[in-house]
Amino acid sequence: MVKRKKELQNLKRYSLIVVIILMLYFLVAFPEIAQILAGVAILLIGMMNLSTGFKSFSGGLLEKILTKSTDTRLKSIVFGVVTTMLMQSSTLVSVISISFLSASLITLAQGIGIIFGANLGNSAGSWLIVGLTSINISIFAIPLIVCGTVLNFQKDKVFKGIGLIFVGLGFFFLGVDYIKGGFESYKEIMDLSRFNFDGFKGVVIFVGLGALMTGIVQSSHATLAIIISALVSGQIGFENALAATLGTSVGGVVTAVIASLSANIEGKKLAIANCIFNFSIAIIVIAFFPYFVNLVNITAGFLGLSEDNVALKTALFHTLFNLVGVIFISLFIRQIVYFLDKTIKAPRDREMDAPLYLDENLIEYPDTAIDALQKESMHLYNNAYAMIAHTIGFNRSDIRGKESFDTIVKTKKWFSGNVDLDYLYKRKIKVLFDAIMEFSTKAQRYVEDEDKNQRIYSFKLATRNIAEATKNLKLIQANMKVYSVSSNPYLAGQYNAMRKDLGELLRSIEELKLMKDESAYVILKQIRATKDMPKEFDRNIMKDVENLIAEEKISATNATSILNDSSFIADIAMSLMEAVEVIFTKEEWLETAEESETEQN
Repeated sequence: MVKRKKELQNLKRYSLIVVIILMLYFLVAFPEIAQILAGVAILLIGMMNLSTGFKSFSGGLLEKILTKSTDTRLKSIVFGVVTTMLMQSSTLVSVISISFLSASLITLAQGIGIIFGANLGNSAGSWLIVGLTSINISIFAIPLIVCGTVLNFQKDKVFKGIGLIFVGLGFFFLGVDYIKGGFESYKEIMDLSRFNFDGFKGVVIFVGLGALMTGIVQSSHATLAIIISALVSGQIGFENALAATLGTSVGGVVTAVIASLSANIEGKKLAIANCIFNFSIAIIVIAFFPYFVNLVNITAGFLGLSEDNVALKTALFHTLFNLVGVIFISLFIRQIVYFLDKTIKAPRDREMDAPLYLDENLIEYPDTAIDALQKESMHLYNNAYAMIAHTIGFNRSDIRGKESFDTIVKTKKWFSGNVDLDYLYKRKIKVLFDAIMEFSTKAQRYVEDEDKNQRIYSFKLATRNIAEATKNLKLIQANMKVYSVSSNPYLAGQYNAMRKDLGELLRSIEELKLMKDESAYVILKQIRATKDMPKEFDRNIMKDVENLIAEEKISATNATSILNDSSFIADIAMSLMEAVEVIFTKEEWLETAEESETEQN
């Protein structure tokens, strides 16, 4: 298997080398095409730098706005429009939305609203490209690249971010200028007029061309630059340019689909929702294409645009069909959510758990990465909680209920069913523990703030404690089940006391999970104050056991089992308490508790 994998990697590497060599030959042999392709490459470099530059300014701000300003359908759409217009990257907004939805920081309905808004905001790029093709923009490109490069060498994060944005804009301008120059200089060689077709056939062909080009370069802006440059140079007709522009929206779904491959089922639903939007509006526009052309002409006249200014009218078309799509399709967001929830199910092994909230795309956003780690750590605890409850013979409903454990032990039989702890540990605990450790280690590379770094590290310790607690369960499993129902009431009493003690701790943790923010720090203080209780309980049992042996109520073998298992129970309780202190409390609660302790001291 390993050998086969290595052979595939070598094949991929050699294939890439061959493609690069062929591409170099092609570009050298056909310089007239090379300039246009160079323009596309330069523009894509600009888009990547712009995205990276805006990411460096997130620092938690974008995440907070995303989670707090998308609570209604209109707000979600507006957020998608505004952020995409500012960043000039619907791809970045789509990837962030998919990642945040995967981490359950936003709902599917909110994510759909953002994606719809991003499609509309993306049309602002066509207006920018039209403006750039009508002026000599190269004089702005070089100063921006030079100044941006100087700023990027600075250590200050703000200057580096501004530098990347300047470099991105510079390369964006330069790329559009190269594409424009290529079509103007080589219009005879790059003759696209052969593809011009009238009527429905032409619309379908150019929608397909626009979608194909966008899918290949994964940038609708690059494709729009080519379309508008070809239109301005007379290579293609107005209606064909409109159809190709519509095609960029169809091809644009490729990036979101690729981003969703590493996401959980919710992220995949959002990518499918994006496909529904773009394919639906494409079908509607194609079916009523002549009416949309008339709508563009009427709107252009109303706005005072010249009838001959086909470039601006193309940008107007891009905005209009996305606006129509947002207005019409957003009315059905609730139905789309219902459809996706009913039809898209996670094909997974019921016994093998998997991370629910960790997404590789979240690693670059420290605040959000911390939120995702906390949610995944809670997921891990819930699995451990179920294993512990079953091991000590309680139903989870018993622990979450109000009935006393004395009554439960007396009136209810031991929880039935065999629990294979080794099997459950591998499939419910270790898989999540490994994922949390890998995610947190990667996330720490992007954290400059020492407090946030420490917070991430604390989740590593907490999840390790949970893993250790579940490992110790096997050591008590057999004795706990046999001796708690022993005919010797003294032996059974000691084991049931252990069961009740651990059950009370689990019940307290379940109550903590439901606590409101204002009282959480009080509970936190109580947890801290009772950290030594498991060890104290263990010492008390030792005294009890000594008395029971002296009175010949239990054997020496029984006494050894009680002492060993009591020690293991104490270790499990200590591990859980240390983990809970981190997992079920927010950072601000910890600060409140620490400030309170400092004032008392």
